[in-house]
Amino acid sequence: MRRVVPLGWGMLGIGAIALTLRLWHLGDPTALVFDEVYYVPFALNYLQGTPSFDAHPPLAKYLIALGLWLGQWPAAWLDWPQLEVDGLLVSPLAYRWLNALVGASIPVLLAALALALSEGYSPQRRRTFALLAGLLMTTEGLTLVESRLALINIYGLALGLLGQWAWIRAGRSQHPSRWRWLASIALGAAINVKWNWAGFWLGLLLWDVLISDGEAPHPKSRSLRERDFEDLSSSPSPLRRRGWACSLLPAGWDNPWRKRVAYLGVIPMVTYLLLWLPHLALTGESLLGIHRQLWSTHQSIAANASHDYCSPWYSWPIMARPVAYFFERSGQGATAIATTIHAMGNPVLWWLSTAAVLALTLAWLARRLPVGAQHAAPLPPHAVVPFILLNYLANWLPWALVSRCTFLYHAMGMVAFSALGLAWLMAQWWQNPRDRPLALLLLGAIALSFWFWLPLYLGLPLSPASLQQRWLLPGWI
Repeated sequence: MRRVVPLGWGMLGIGAIALTLRLWHLGDPTALVFDEVYYVPFALNYLQGTPSFDAHPPLAKYLIALGLWLGQWPAAWLDWPQLEVDGLLVSPLAYRWLNALVGASIPVLLAALALALSEGYSPQRRRTFALLAGLLMTTEGLTLVESRLALINIYGLALGLLGQWAWIRAGRSQHPSRWRWLASIALGAAINVKWNWAGFWLGLLLWDVLISDGEAPHPKSRSLRERDFEDLSSSPSPLRRRGWACSLLPAGWDNPWRKRVAYLGVIPMVTYLLLWLPHLALTGESLLGIHRQLWSTHQSIAANASHDYCSPWYSWPIMARPVAYFFERSGQGATAIATTIHAMGNPVLWWLSTAAVLALTLAWLARRLPVGAQHAAPLPPHAVVPFILLNYLANWLPWALVSRCTFLYHAMGMVAFSALGLAWLMAQWWQNPRDRPLALLLLGAIALSFWFWLPLYLGLPLSPASLQQRWLLPGWI
Protein backbone atom coordinates (compact mmCIF):
# COMPACT_ATOMS: atom_id res chain seq x y z
CA MET A 1 0.00 0.00 0.00
CA ARG A 2 1.40 3.38 -1.04
CA ARG A 3 2.08 5.69 1.89
CA VAL A 4 0.59 9.18 1.65
CA VAL A 5 2.19 12.30 3.08
CA PRO A 6 -0.28 13.88 5.56
CA LEU A 7 -1.42 17.26 4.30
CA GLY A 8 -0.51 19.07 7.50
CA TRP A 9 3.04 17.76 7.51
CA GLY A 10 3.37 18.50 3.81
CA MET A 11 2.27 22.11 4.28
CA LEU A 12 4.62 22.47 7.25
CA GLY A 13 7.50 21.12 5.18
CA ILE A 14 6.76 23.50 2.31
CA GLY A 15 6.69 26.44 4.72
CA ALA A 16 9.95 25.33 6.35
CA ILE A 17 11.74 25.03 2.99
CA ALA A 18 10.41 28.41 1.87
CA LEU A 19 11.49 30.10 5.10
CA THR A 20 14.95 28.49 5.03
CA LEU A 21 15.56 29.73 1.48
CA ARG A 22 14.57 33.24 2.49
CA LEU A 23 16.56 33.43 5.72
CA TRP A 24 19.80 31.87 4.45
CA HIS A 25 22.45 34.65 4.39
CA LEU A 26 19.63 37.20 4.43
CA GLY A 27 22.03 39.99 5.43
CA ASP A 28 24.06 39.65 2.21
CA PRO A 29 24.84 41.90 0.53
CA THR A 30 25.35 44.46 3.27
CA ALA A 31 24.12 47.26 1.04
CA LEU A 32 20.90 48.76 -0.24
CA VAL A 33 19.86 46.67 -3.24
CA PHE A 34 17.72 48.01 -6.10
CA ASP A 35 14.62 49.84 -4.74
CA GLU A 36 15.73 49.34 -1.15
CA VAL A 37 17.43 52.71 -1.72
CA TYR A 38 13.90 54.19 -1.64
CA TYR A 39 11.88 51.95 0.65
CA VAL A 40 14.30 51.68 3.58
CA PRO A 41 14.64 55.50 3.87
CA PHE A 42 10.85 55.80 3.52
CA ALA A 43 10.44 53.34 6.41
CA LEU A 44 13.01 55.19 8.54
CA ASN A 45 11.15 58.42 7.89
CA TYR A 46 7.98 56.88 9.30
CA LEU A 47 9.85 55.83 12.43
CA GLN A 48 11.11 59.40 12.82
CA GLY A 49 7.65 60.86 12.24
CA THR A 50 8.64 62.66 9.04
CA PRO A 51 7.29 60.61 6.10
CA SER A 52 8.26 61.65 2.61
CA PHE A 53 6.29 61.28 -0.60
CA ASP A 54 6.26 57.97 -2.46
CA ALA A 55 4.43 57.08 -5.66
CA HIS A 56 2.66 54.16 -3.93
CA PRO A 57 0.28 53.85 -0.95
CA PRO A 58 1.90 53.48 2.48
CA LEU A 59 1.06 50.04 3.91
CA ALA A 60 4.21 48.20 2.79
CA LYS A 61 6.43 51.01 4.12
CA TYR A 62 4.62 50.78 7.47
CA LEU A 63 5.48 47.08 7.55
CA ILE A 64 9.14 47.58 6.64
CA ALA A 65 9.27 50.23 9.38
CA LEU A 66 7.73 47.72 11.79
CA GLY A 67 10.43 45.21 10.86
CA LEU A 68 13.12 47.80 11.46
CA TRP A 69 11.67 48.79 14.81
CA LEU A 70 11.37 45.19 16.01
CA GLY A 71 14.76 44.25 14.59
CA GLN A 72 16.78 47.03 16.20
CA TRP A 73 17.17 45.20 19.55
CA PRO A 74 18.36 41.83 18.22
CA ALA A 75 20.60 43.75 15.83
CA ALA A 76 22.33 45.33 18.83
CA TRP A 77 22.39 42.17 20.96
CA LEU A 78 23.69 39.89 18.21
CA ASP A 79 26.00 42.45 16.65
CA TRP A 80 24.45 42.16 13.19
CA PRO A 81 26.35 43.91 10.35
CA GLN A 82 25.16 47.48 9.83
CA LEU A 83 25.33 50.20 7.24
CA GLU A 84 24.57 53.89 7.28
CA VAL A 85 21.28 55.03 5.76
CA ASP A 86 20.43 58.74 5.93
CA GLY A 87 22.81 59.21 8.85
CA LEU A 88 21.47 56.23 10.83
CA LEU A 89 23.09 52.83 11.36
CA VAL A 90 20.72 50.03 10.43
CA SER A 91 21.13 46.32 9.81
CA PRO A 92 20.03 44.70 6.52
CA LEU A 93 18.66 41.82 8.58
CA ALA A 94 16.45 44.25 10.49
CA TYR A 95 14.80 45.67 7.39
CA ARG A 96 14.56 42.36 5.49
CA TRP A 97 13.41 39.76 8.02
CA LEU A 98 9.71 40.62 7.93
CA ASN A 99 9.68 40.50 4.13
CA ALA A 100 11.27 37.04 4.33
CA LEU A 101 8.66 35.82 6.80
CA VAL A 102 5.76 37.14 4.70
CA GLY A 103 7.35 35.76 1.54
CA ALA A 104 7.64 32.30 3.09
CA SER A 105 3.87 32.30 3.64
CA ILE A 106 3.13 32.62 -0.09
CA PRO A 107 3.64 28.94 -1.07
CA VAL A 108 1.50 27.94 1.93
CA LEU A 109 -1.22 30.43 0.99
CA LEU A 110 -1.27 29.16 -2.59
CA ALA A 111 -1.52 25.58 -1.32
CA ALA A 112 -4.39 26.59 0.98
CA LEU A 113 -6.15 28.32 -1.93
CA ALA A 114 -5.76 25.17 -4.05
CA LEU A 115 -7.21 23.03 -1.26
CA ALA A 116 -10.21 25.30 -0.75
CA LEU A 117 -10.84 25.72 -4.47
CA SER A 118 -10.93 21.96 -5.13
CA GLU A 119 -13.51 21.10 -2.50
CA GLY A 120 -15.76 18.33 -3.78
CA TYR A 121 -12.98 16.32 -5.36
CA SER A 122 -11.50 13.24 -3.74
CA PRO A 123 -9.25 13.87 -0.72
CA GLN A 124 -6.30 12.41 -2.64
CA ARG A 125 -6.82 14.79 -5.58
CA ARG A 126 -7.19 17.80 -3.31
CA ARG A 127 -4.12 16.91 -1.25
CA THR A 128 -2.01 16.36 -4.36
CA PHE A 129 -3.20 19.62 -5.91
CA ALA A 130 -2.47 21.60 -2.74
CA LEU A 131 0.96 20.12 -2.13
CA LEU A 132 2.01 20.52 -5.77
CA ALA A 133 0.83 24.15 -5.79
CA GLY A 134 2.85 24.91 -2.67
CA LEU A 135 5.89 23.01 -3.91
CA LEU A 136 5.90 24.74 -7.30
CA MET A 137 5.59 28.15 -5.66
CA THR A 138 8.50 27.28 -3.37
CA THR A 139 10.68 26.85 -6.46
CA GLU A 140 9.51 30.13 -8.04
CA GLY A 141 12.55 32.40 -8.26
CA LEU A 142 11.02 35.85 -8.68
CA THR A 143 9.02 35.71 -5.45
CA LEU A 144 12.07 34.30 -3.67
CA VAL A 145 14.21 37.28 -4.73
CA GLU A 146 11.51 39.81 -3.87
CA SER A 147 11.02 38.37 -0.39
CA ARG A 148 14.73 38.44 0.45
CA LEU A 149 14.92 42.22 0.03
CA ALA A 150 13.08 45.15 1.62
CA LEU A 151 10.79 45.63 -1.38
CA ILE A 152 7.04 46.08 -1.30
CA ASN A 153 5.55 43.71 -3.90
CA ILE A 154 5.66 40.66 -1.66
CA TYR A 155 3.12 42.19 0.73
CA GLY A 156 0.62 42.78 -2.06
CA LEU A 157 0.95 39.20 -3.30
CA ALA A 158 0.55 37.70 0.18
CA LEU A 159 -2.48 39.84 1.02
CA GLY A 160 -4.08 39.14 -2.35
CA LEU A 161 -3.73 35.38 -1.90
CA LEU A 162 -4.99 35.65 1.69
CA GLY A 163 -8.07 37.53 0.48
CA GLN A 164 -8.87 35.01 -2.22
CA TRP A 165 -8.34 32.03 0.07
CA ALA A 166 -10.62 33.54 2.71
CA TRP A 167 -13.32 34.21 0.10
CA ILE A 168 -13.26 30.63 -1.17
CA ARG A 169 -13.03 29.32 2.39
CA ALA A 170 -16.27 31.12 3.21
CA GLY A 171 -18.16 28.68 1.00
CA ARG A 172 -17.75 25.78 3.44
CA SER A 173 -17.94 27.72 6.68
CA GLN A 174 -20.87 27.83 9.07
CA HIS A 175 -20.14 31.54 9.43
CA PRO A 176 -19.29 32.68 5.88
CA SER A 177 -19.58 36.36 6.73
CA ARG A 178 -16.52 36.17 8.98
CA TRP A 179 -14.42 34.86 6.12
CA ARG A 180 -15.94 37.42 3.75
CA TRP A 181 -14.87 40.20 6.09
CA LEU A 182 -11.33 38.80 6.27
CA ALA A 183 -11.23 38.54 2.48
CA SER A 184 -12.51 42.10 2.01
CA ILE A 185 -10.02 43.58 4.47
CA ALA A 186 -7.11 41.65 2.94
CA LEU A 187 -8.02 42.75 -0.59
CA GLY A 188 -8.31 46.39 0.48
CA ALA A 189 -4.96 46.13 2.26
CA ALA A 190 -3.35 44.62 -0.86
CA ILE A 191 -4.44 47.65 -2.90
CA ASN A 192 -2.88 49.88 -0.24
CA VAL A 193 0.47 48.25 -1.02
CA LYS A 194 0.25 49.10 -4.73
CA TRP A 195 -2.72 49.87 -6.92
CA ASN A 196 -1.85 47.07 -9.33
CA TRP A 197 -2.68 44.48 -6.65
CA ALA A 198 -6.31 45.30 -7.36
CA GLY A 199 -5.92 42.50 -9.91
CA PHE A 200 -6.72 40.01 -7.13
CA TRP A 201 -9.89 41.91 -6.32
CA LEU A 202 -10.85 42.13 -10.01
CA GLY A 203 -10.26 38.42 -10.59
CA LEU A 204 -12.36 37.48 -7.58
CA LEU A 205 -15.16 39.82 -8.62
CA LEU A 206 -15.24 38.40 -12.16
CA TRP A 207 -15.22 34.86 -10.87
CA ASP A 208 -17.99 35.50 -8.36
CA VAL A 209 -20.22 37.24 -10.92
CA LEU A 210 -19.56 35.16 -14.02
CA ILE A 211 -18.86 31.72 -12.59
CA SER A 212 -20.59 31.43 -9.23
CA ASP A 213 -23.86 32.47 -10.86
CA GLY A 214 -23.36 30.56 -14.10
CA GLU A 215 -21.50 27.30 -13.48
CA ALA A 216 -23.27 24.18 -12.36
CA PRO A 217 -22.04 23.41 -8.84
CA HIS A 218 -20.29 20.17 -8.05
CA PRO A 219 -22.71 17.80 -6.31
CA LYS A 220 -20.42 17.71 -3.29
CA SER A 221 -19.46 21.38 -3.48
CA ARG A 222 -22.22 23.89 -4.02
CA SER A 223 -21.39 27.39 -5.11
CA LEU A 224 -20.25 29.84 -2.48
CA ARG A 225 -23.33 31.96 -3.00
CA GLU A 226 -25.71 29.01 -2.50
CA ARG A 227 -23.94 27.75 0.60
CA ASP A 228 -23.66 31.24 2.06
CA PHE A 229 -27.41 31.82 1.90
CA GLU A 230 -28.32 28.24 2.81
CA ASP A 231 -26.23 28.50 5.96
CA LEU A 232 -27.77 31.84 6.84
CA SER A 233 -31.36 30.84 6.18
CA SER A 234 -31.24 27.46 7.93
CA SER A 235 -30.29 28.80 11.34
CA PRO A 236 -33.07 29.63 13.80
CA SER A 237 -30.84 32.08 15.63
CA PRO A 238 -31.21 35.72 14.48
CA LEU A 239 -27.45 36.19 14.79
CA ARG A 240 -26.63 33.10 12.73
CA ARG A 241 -29.52 33.74 10.31
CA ARG A 242 -28.07 37.10 9.36
CA GLY A 243 -24.46 35.96 9.78
CA TRP A 244 -21.74 37.33 12.02
CA ALA A 245 -21.15 41.00 11.19
CA CYS A 246 -24.08 41.03 8.73
CA SER A 247 -25.88 43.05 11.38
CA LEU A 248 -23.36 45.78 10.59
CA LEU A 249 -24.83 46.03 7.08
CA PRO A 250 -28.12 47.83 6.32
CA ALA A 251 -31.35 45.85 6.32
CA GLY A 252 -32.06 44.18 3.00
CA TRP A 253 -28.39 43.63 2.14
CA ASP A 254 -28.83 39.85 1.97
CA ASN A 255 -29.49 40.34 -1.74
CA PRO A 256 -26.55 38.77 -3.68
CA TRP A 257 -25.66 41.92 -5.59
CA ARG A 258 -25.91 44.12 -2.53
CA LYS A 259 -23.65 41.73 -0.67
CA ARG A 260 -21.14 41.95 -3.49
CA VAL A 261 -21.22 45.72 -3.21
CA ALA A 262 -20.56 45.42 0.52
CA TYR A 263 -17.90 42.71 0.54
CA LEU A 264 -16.19 43.47 -2.75
CA GLY A 265 -16.79 47.21 -2.79
CA VAL A 266 -17.45 49.06 0.44
CA ILE A 267 -15.29 47.09 2.88
CA PRO A 268 -12.16 46.92 0.67
CA MET A 269 -12.47 50.64 -0.11
CA VAL A 270 -12.90 51.60 3.54
CA THR A 271 -9.92 49.43 4.47
CA TYR A 272 -7.81 51.07 1.77
CA LEU A 273 -8.75 54.56 2.98
CA LEU A 274 -8.29 53.82 6.70
CA LEU A 275 -4.75 52.60 6.10
CA TRP A 276 -3.87 56.07 4.87
CA LEU A 277 -4.72 57.67 8.22
CA PRO A 278 -1.31 57.26 9.95
CA HIS A 279 0.43 58.82 6.95
CA LEU A 280 -2.04 61.70 6.74
CA ALA A 281 -1.83 62.32 10.49
CA LEU A 282 1.95 62.72 10.23
CA THR A 283 1.96 64.88 7.10
CA GLY A 284 -1.19 66.95 7.55
CA GLU A 285 -2.14 66.30 3.92
CA SER A 286 -5.67 65.64 2.72
CA LEU A 287 -6.72 62.30 1.28
CA LEU A 288 -7.86 63.94 -1.93
CA GLY A 289 -4.66 65.97 -2.20
CA ILE A 290 -2.33 63.00 -1.81
CA HIS A 291 -4.24 61.03 -4.44
CA ARG A 292 -4.05 63.91 -6.88
CA GLN A 293 -0.30 63.97 -6.32
CA LEU A 294 -0.06 60.20 -6.80
CA TRP A 295 -2.02 60.35 -10.05
CA SER A 296 0.07 63.23 -11.35
CA THR A 297 3.27 61.39 -10.50
CA HIS A 298 2.19 58.24 -12.32
CA GLN A 299 1.19 60.26 -15.37
CA SER A 300 4.64 61.88 -15.34
CA ILE A 301 6.31 58.47 -15.05
CA ALA A 302 4.27 57.21 -17.99
CA ALA A 303 5.39 60.12 -20.14
CA ASN A 304 9.08 60.23 -19.25
CA ALA A 305 10.32 56.96 -17.79
CA SER A 306 12.67 54.60 -19.58
CA HIS A 307 14.90 51.92 -18.12
CA ASP A 308 17.35 49.34 -19.39
CA TYR A 309 15.27 46.57 -17.87
CA CYS A 310 11.81 47.63 -19.06
CA SER A 311 9.76 44.68 -20.28
CA PRO A 312 6.35 45.03 -21.96
CA TRP A 313 3.42 43.09 -20.58
CA TYR A 314 3.15 40.78 -23.58
CA SER A 315 6.71 39.50 -23.00
CA TRP A 316 6.08 38.32 -19.44
CA PRO A 317 4.71 34.83 -20.26
CA ILE A 318 8.07 33.88 -21.81
CA MET A 319 10.15 35.85 -19.27
CA ALA A 320 12.05 37.71 -21.98
CA ARG A 321 13.58 40.44 -19.78
CA PRO A 322 14.35 39.87 -16.07
CA VAL A 323 15.74 42.67 -13.90
CA ALA A 324 19.29 42.83 -12.54
CA TYR A 325 19.01 44.01 -8.92
CA PHE A 326 22.65 43.69 -7.94
CA PHE A 327 25.99 42.91 -9.60
CA GLU A 328 29.51 42.82 -8.22
CA ARG A 329 32.72 41.42 -9.69
CA SER A 330 36.04 40.89 -7.97
CA GLY A 331 39.38 39.39 -8.95
CA GLN A 332 40.91 38.87 -12.37
CA GLY A 333 41.44 35.94 -14.70
CA ALA A 334 41.05 32.52 -13.14
CA THR A 335 40.29 34.04 -9.72
CA ALA A 336 37.49 36.30 -10.97
CA ILE A 337 34.20 36.02 -9.07
CA ALA A 338 30.83 37.48 -10.08
CA THR A 339 27.91 37.96 -7.70
CA THR A 340 24.51 38.91 -9.00
CA ILE A 341 20.93 39.05 -7.77
CA HIS A 342 18.56 38.67 -10.69
CA ALA A 343 14.81 39.16 -10.39
CA MET A 344 13.82 36.28 -12.64
CA GLY A 345 11.62 33.26 -12.32
CA ASN A 346 12.51 29.60 -12.49
CA PRO A 347 12.70 29.28 -16.30
CA VAL A 348 11.38 25.72 -16.62
CA LEU A 349 8.56 26.41 -14.13
CA TRP A 350 7.73 29.71 -15.84
CA TRP A 351 7.52 28.24 -19.35
CA LEU A 352 5.66 25.10 -18.29
CA SER A 353 3.19 27.24 -16.35
CA THR A 354 2.57 29.42 -19.39
CA ALA A 355 2.01 26.27 -21.46
CA ALA A 356 -0.40 24.98 -18.79
CA VAL A 357 -2.47 28.18 -18.94
CA LEU A 358 -2.63 27.90 -22.73
CA ALA A 359 -3.67 24.24 -22.52
CA LEU A 360 -6.34 24.96 -19.89
CA THR A 361 -7.68 27.85 -21.97
CA LEU A 362 -7.99 25.74 -25.13
CA ALA A 363 -9.60 22.87 -23.22
CA TRP A 364 -12.08 25.19 -21.54
CA LEU A 365 -12.98 26.92 -24.83
CA ALA A 366 -13.47 23.54 -26.48
CA ARG A 367 -16.18 22.83 -23.94
CA ARG A 368 -17.80 26.21 -24.37
CA LEU A 369 -17.79 26.74 -28.14
CA PRO A 370 -20.20 24.85 -30.41
CA VAL A 371 -18.69 22.60 -33.07
CA GLY A 372 -20.67 22.73 -36.31
CA ALA A 373 -24.31 22.16 -35.53
CA GLN A 374 -23.56 20.57 -32.18
CA HIS A 375 -24.00 22.45 -28.95
CA ALA A 376 -21.11 23.10 -26.65
CA ALA A 377 -20.04 20.27 -24.40
CA PRO A 378 -21.45 20.42 -20.87
CA LEU A 379 -19.61 22.63 -18.46
CA PRO A 380 -17.24 20.90 -16.06
CA PRO A 381 -18.83 20.50 -12.63
CA HIS A 382 -16.29 22.72 -10.94
CA ALA A 383 -14.89 26.24 -11.08
CA VAL A 384 -11.19 25.52 -10.62
CA VAL A 385 -10.13 26.14 -14.21
CA PRO A 386 -12.25 29.30 -14.74
CA PHE A 387 -10.97 30.65 -11.43
CA ILE A 388 -7.35 30.14 -12.50
CA LEU A 389 -7.85 31.62 -15.97
CA LEU A 390 -9.85 34.64 -14.83
CA ASN A 391 -7.34 35.54 -12.17
CA TYR A 392 -4.40 35.00 -14.51
CA LEU A 393 -5.96 37.40 -17.03
CA ALA A 394 -7.05 39.89 -14.35
CA ASN A 395 -3.45 40.16 -13.14
CA TRP A 396 -1.99 40.36 -16.65
CA LEU A 397 -4.21 41.98 -19.29
CA PRO A 398 -4.86 45.29 -17.45
CA TRP A 399 -1.15 46.03 -17.92
CA ALA A 400 -1.85 46.41 -21.65
CA LEU A 401 -3.49 49.74 -20.74
CA VAL A 402 -0.36 51.01 -18.95
CA SER A 403 1.91 53.18 -21.08
CA ARG A 404 4.73 53.56 -18.54
CA CYS A 405 7.83 51.38 -18.33
CA THR A 406 6.91 48.07 -16.72
CA PHE A 407 9.10 45.35 -15.21
CA LEU A 408 8.98 41.61 -14.85
CA TYR A 409 8.18 41.87 -11.13
CA HIS A 410 4.79 43.28 -12.14
CA ALA A 411 4.00 39.72 -13.32
CA MET A 412 4.15 38.18 -9.82
CA GLY A 413 0.38 37.91 -9.48
CA MET A 414 0.05 36.39 -12.94
CA VAL A 415 2.72 33.80 -12.20
CA ALA A 416 1.01 32.62 -9.00
CA PHE A 417 -2.02 31.57 -11.04
CA SER A 418 -0.06 30.04 -13.89
CA ALA A 419 1.75 27.89 -11.29
CA LEU A 420 -1.66 26.98 -9.87
CA GLY A 421 -2.75 25.93 -13.36
CA LEU A 422 0.30 23.72 -13.81
CA ALA A 423 -0.29 22.17 -10.37
CA TRP A 424 -3.88 21.38 -11.39
CA LEU A 425 -2.74 19.52 -14.51
CA MET A 426 0.05 17.71 -12.69
CA ALA A 427 -2.35 16.63 -9.93
CA GLN A 428 -4.60 15.14 -12.59
CA TRP A 429 -1.69 13.25 -14.13
CA TRP A 430 -0.52 12.09 -10.70
CA GLN A 431 -3.84 10.34 -10.09
CA ASN A 432 -3.39 8.23 -13.22
CA PRO A 433 -0.58 5.63 -12.88
CA ARG A 434 0.09 5.85 -16.63
CA ASP A 435 0.58 9.63 -16.49
CA ARG A 436 2.42 9.80 -13.18
CA PRO A 437 5.88 9.43 -14.79
CA LEU A 438 5.15 12.59 -16.80
CA ALA A 439 4.32 14.51 -13.61
CA LEU A 440 7.50 13.20 -11.98
CA LEU A 441 9.57 14.15 -15.03
CA LEU A 442 8.24 17.71 -15.02
CA LEU A 443 8.71 18.03 -11.27
CA GLY A 444 12.31 16.85 -11.61
CA ALA A 445 13.00 19.30 -14.44
CA ILE A 446 11.58 22.17 -12.38
CA ALA A 447 13.69 21.19 -9.36
CA LEU A 448 16.89 20.97 -11.46
CA SER A 449 16.14 24.32 -13.05
CA PHE A 450 15.60 25.88 -9.64
CA TRP A 451 18.92 24.45 -8.38
CA PHE A 452 20.79 25.66 -11.47
CA TRP A 453 19.54 29.26 -11.21
CA LEU A 454 19.51 29.38 -7.37
CA PRO A 455 22.83 31.32 -7.20
CA LEU A 456 21.14 34.17 -9.07
CA TYR A 457 18.26 34.27 -6.58
CA LEU A 458 20.44 34.11 -3.45
CA GLY A 459 23.38 36.19 -4.70
CA LEU A 460 25.90 33.33 -4.51
CA PRO A 461 29.34 33.89 -6.08
CA LEU A 462 29.99 32.31 -9.48
CA SER A 463 32.82 32.33 -11.95
CA PRO A 464 32.13 34.56 -14.98
CA ALA A 465 31.97 31.43 -17.16
CA SER A 466 29.37 29.82 -14.87
CA LEU A 467 27.34 33.00 -14.87
CA GLN A 468 27.45 33.19 -18.65
CA GLN A 469 26.02 29.66 -18.87
CA ARG A 470 22.88 30.87 -17.13
CA TRP A 471 22.02 33.51 -19.74
CA LEU A 472 19.87 31.37 -22.03
CA LEU A 473 18.22 34.34 -23.73
CA PRO A 474 19.95 37.58 -24.85
CA GLY A 475 17.56 39.70 -22.78
CA TRP A 476 18.56 38.01 -19.54
CA ILE A 477 21.93 39.76 -19.23
